[in-house]
Amino acid sequence: MRHIHPFPARMAPEIVLSKLSKLPKGYTVLDPMSGSGMVLSQASKSGLHAIGYDLDPLARMISRAGSTRVSEKKAEEALEKLIFASKKLLGRRKDIILDWIDDDKETSDFVDFWFYSKQIKQLRALSYCLVTQPIINNKKILEILKVSLSRLIITKEPKASLARDAAHSRPHKTISKNDFDIFHELPVSLKHVLKSLDSPSIQFDAKTYLGDARQMTRVGNESIDAIITSPPYLNAIDYMRGHRLSLVWLGYRLGELRNIRSKSIGTERTVIGSDDSIFNETVKELGLKKLDSKNLNMLNRYFYDLLLQLNESYRVLKKGGSATYVIGNSTIRGKYISNSELLKKAGKLAGFKVCNESIREIPDNRRYLPVVTKSKNSLASRMRTEHVIEFVKTVRRSPKLGRSR
Repeated sequence: MRHIHPFPARMAPEIVLSKLSKLPKGYTVLDPMSGSGMVLSQASKSGLHAIGYDLDPLARMISRAGSTRVSEKKAEEALEKLIFASKKLLGRRKDIILDWIDDDKETSDFVDFWFYSKQIKQLRALSYCLVTQPIINNKKILEILKVSLSRLIITKEPKASLARDAAHSRPHKTISKNDFDIFHELPVSLKHVLKSLDSPSIQFDAKTYLGDARQMTRVGNESIDAIITSPPYLNAIDYMRGHRLSLVWLGYRLGELRNIRSKSIGTERTVIGSDDSIFNETVKELGLKKLDSKNLNMLNRYFYDLLLQLNESYRVLKKGGSATYVIGNSTIRGKYISNSELLKKAGKLAGFKVCNESIREIPDNRRYLPVVTKSKNSLASRMRTEHVIEFVKTVRRSPKLGRSR
């Protein structure tokens, strides 16, 4: 299966297709943490209505572009127009003003560190025509062009940037000069995106929102037939670390991206009005009492983030509807953390009933989590698996939850 844009640890397509195949045509599927958009794209091609949420602007952009019908001919014509206008701008570079970079030293320094002068000139012109003064009126095609540009930046080997492993959210600088020609490679990138999209196969365009899975205000009560999603794993991938290399060219300052990251599930935030007895009971059940206070607090935040999210999923799901969560486990200072057990506990507190659970080995080509050991000890083997947990909506029995900030 071809993907329109690199994305670390995307959900396995066989899990998605297996769950979607059981749903009647016309049902509405929600992915509250849409990530790469795997659920949305496959649902859209399966005759299902799809809705996605994500706090990460690039994830939302990829999700939308990957589940929206567009005219290939119009997209190619728009790219020709974009490249022509951008090349023309290079002759009068003083007219290219990108406020979010030029007026912000932190973002400007970031650009100078991660990009070489040739690509900076080309990216500035392209960014001006895509963001500052968009020359493409069709928003769907504009999104496709942004994704086509982004996938030349978020790469395994350096292309439009000086970074290696940006695609795995582990960017590190391996070269100091770069002769990569973005204008020359953009048509190739667009061709890949359009082929991967397979627009004629999309039956319904998905709806995608930039927002928080713990507060899905655009989704009505009991309006969703099924949920398929994969929450962030505790102490695992920092998606924004790689994505910001692209997002600084799409209108975002580093400070804005840092703020978005701080609001993600599991990051540092005070939980107000939460019932610590619930968490303490869970810690006792999982044998995690020996963690120090700092790591217990991190675990507490993650648990309540899951609880808040599952309460929201319970709210929007129809009675009798199913919610499938795919989650892997983690370690904190060598201590095994069963994220799957935290998730099941949060689901039960929200009112869900676990109706099925299976465990699958994570293929090596999808393993971007911290532990990458070939050791055969029990901890290493458990870190190489993920749990597929299916909840069903029953009578609600939920604790009083505090708001997070």
